Amino acid sequence: MIDLDRETWLYILIIVAILAFFLWNSNRSKKIKKERKNRNFRKRYHERKREQESETL
Repeated sequence: MIDLDRETWLYILIIVAILAFFLWNSNRSKKIKKERKNRNFRKRYHERKREQESETL
């Protein structure tokens, strides 16, 4: 097995934690962006629907 000293394990752990945070954050931001896009699409859809209903009345 690899015999590393305590300081090396600490550095490796810090690097892994930072990488995990950035991966988690990028996935989270993608989801938020996608939800915002869908929300805006639904909002525009309902606005058009209301305009069409008001024109027919």
